[in-house]
Amino acid sequence: MILASSDITFRSLSRIFLLAGLACGVETARAAEDPLVGRWDFGSEEALPLTPRGDIVRDQAGPRPPEFPNLEADNMAVQLKGNGARFEIQDPGPQSRFDFGNGDSITMEAWIQVESLRPGQPAYLIGKGRTLSPRFGKDNQNWSLRVVGAAGGQAQLSFLFTSTAGAGVFHWHRWTSEAAFRIDTGWHHVALAYEFGKPESVRGWIDGVPTDGAWDADGPTSDPPVVDDDDVWIGSSMNGSAGNSFTGLLDMVAVHRQRLSDSEIAGRFQRKDGPQIVAPAKPEMPELGPLEAGLVTVELGEGLAAFNRWPAAGEMPAESERWTSEAFLFPRLPLRYDEWGIRSAWKAPLLLRLAADVDLPEGPRRFLVRTRALARLWVDGELIAETKPADGSSPNGHDPVTPLAEPPLPGLRVRDYHHQEVFGTAKSAPRKSPSRVVLEVIVGGKNQRTETGEVCVAIETEDGKSF
Repeated sequence: MILASSDITFRSLSRIFLLAGLACGVETARAAEDPLVGRWDFGSEEALPLTPRGDIVRDQAGPRPPEFPNLEADNMAVQLKGNGARFEIQDPGPQSRFDFGNGDSITMEAWIQVESLRPGQPAYLIGKGRTLSPRFGKDNQNWSLRVVGAAGGQAQLSFLFTSTAGAGVFHWHRWTSEAAFRIDTGWHHVALAYEFGKPESVRGWIDGVPTDGAWDADGPTSDPPVVDDDDVWIGSSMNGSAGNSFTGLLDMVAVHRQRLSDSEIAGRFQRKDGPQIVAPAKPEMPELGPLEAGLVTVELGEGLAAFNRWPAAGEMPAESERWTSEAFLFPRLPLRYDEWGIRSAWKAPLLLRLAADVDLPEGPRRFLVRTRALARLWVDGELIAETKPADGSSPNGHDPVTPLAEPPLPGLRVRDYHHQEVFGTAKSAPRKSPSRVVLEVIVGGKNQRTETGEVCVAIETEDGKSF
C-alpha cells in the first residue's frame, strides 16, 4: 500500500460508504458519486467480497522497500498459479458500479510480478464479463486489463472489450501497447485509461511511463460496449481457461470511474533503479556508413524479437550478411549455409535493408513500395512510406478468392496476392551529393515462411505515366 495519509483516509471512508450504500439499496447512486469502483490490496481485509477459485496462495510478500520506497515494509500480495486460479466479485445487478457504457471513463491498474507467460498468451488481470456463464452471452466483455506475452521474454499491456452495433451484432476491440517489460524483472505497475465511445482516448502506462499502442481485431470504435450483470474476475476469464489465466503475484488491483492523469499514475511508481521497460526505438533512418557508388547495398540481420513491430532500443540485430545488387528489387532470400558449408535455416524474423545513394531529380517525386510484410522507406532521413505487419493467419480453400489488384498506373504489372502497395512523396532540394535511400523490411516470423515475396521500390517518371 502507498504510504499516503490521504489515500488511507479515502480508502477507509470509501469502505464505510460502500457498506452503507449496499445496506440502503442505493447502488446506482453510489456508482455515480464515488470514482473508486473497487480496490483489492489482498491484505487481511477486503472492502468488497472476493470468492477464491483454484490454486491461490495468500500472504505473499508484495513490492516493498528498499526497492520500492513509497510502499509499506510489510506490504502483502497474492499468488495465482494459473489454470483458472482467480477471484470472483459478484455484480450487484443492473446499473451497478461495475457497469461502463459510452461516455463513462475507466482507469484500471495493478501491481504484477509475472512468473510465466508464453508469447501471444493473453493473461487477465481483471475484467468484467466473458466468464462463459450460461446466464449471459459469450460476447460480453464490458472491459478488461490484460498482459500479453511477446517475443524475447517480454509482456505488453492489452485492453479488450466487446461492442454492440445493433441487435445480435457484436465486435471485439483490442488495444496492445507499444512498450513492454521483461517478465524476469520483478514487480511492475501497469495501468490503462479509456473513455468509452472515444477510441482516441486510450492511454497505457508501464512503471508510470506512458505508452502508445495500436488497435486490432475489429479496430477502434465509438459503438457502446456490451453491458450486463456478469461478474468481475481477477486473474482469469472464459470459465477459467488456462490460456487466459495469470501466473504470478498480484497486488493493489483497482478500477476507477475516471481517467487518471500521467502525473497521478507516475506518482504510484517509485523504484530504486527507475522504470524497467522496453520502449520502442525512435524511428530513425539507419546509419549504414559509406555505400558503393552505383549499386544497392543489401544487409541482413537475424533473430528479431518480433515480426509485427520495429525493434526496440537495444534490440537491433547485428549484421549477418552484406552484398550488393543493381536495383531496389528483391524477389527472394539467398540460401543460408553454416560454417561447414551445409545448408541451414535463417533465424527469423529477419531485418532486411536495401540502401543506395541515388541522384534524384529536383522537386517532389512520388515513390512506390511493394512488400508482403512490415516495411518503411527513408529518403535523406525522412520517413516517406510505411506498410503494415504481415498477416500471420493461414489462408485455406474455404476463404473468399482474393480479387486481382488494380495496377498503380495503366499498363503496369499489379502487385502479387497478399502483398501491400503504398506510396509516398519525397521532395529533393538542389544538392551536390546524391540522396540516401533506405528500405527496411521485416521477413518471416511466427506462422510465416521466411520469404520476402516481392520487394520493390520505384520512382514515378517525370510525366507521371509510369514508375
